[in-house]
Amino acid sequence: MGINATIIGQYFLYKNPELTDIQIQKLVYYAYSWYMVKNGGKKLFEERPEAWRHGPVFRSLFYSMKNCRKFIDNKDYENIEQEITEFLDIIYIVYGKFSGNELEEMTHSELPWKKARIGVDPWESSQNLIEDEDIMKCYG
Repeated sequence: MGINATIIGQYFLYKNPELTDIQIQKLVYYAYSWYMVKNGGKKLFEERPEAWRHGPVFRSLFYSMKNCRKFIDNKDYENIEQEITEFLDIIYIVYGKFSGNELEEMTHSELPWKKARIGVDPWESSQNLIEDEDIMKCYG
């Protein structure tokens, strides 16, 4: 089984069932970003985040969470390798204490999201992809 944004999101929800959708999205974003930086550009999973109004969003995760029952019941996260769960636990320790609004503000202040939103008004929706090179520059 390959890892994807939804499985990582399920893992964070398993760690804390009180997390909001926006917190899950941002935790997955930071996991994606820091994994790539830590591993010299190797990705945790292939899907790239989009620069939505409220910050970085993984489209597949967004639609998985809309189908709440299936998202909560699925236990694919139990098959994540220990090395990766240990990494995700660190991401959770660092970022899991922040509210959705705080995480949104953090991502809005960082280069990858800001650059992907150039030319897009704050209230406009966008499917612009956040560039991996910008993630590497920002967090690397």
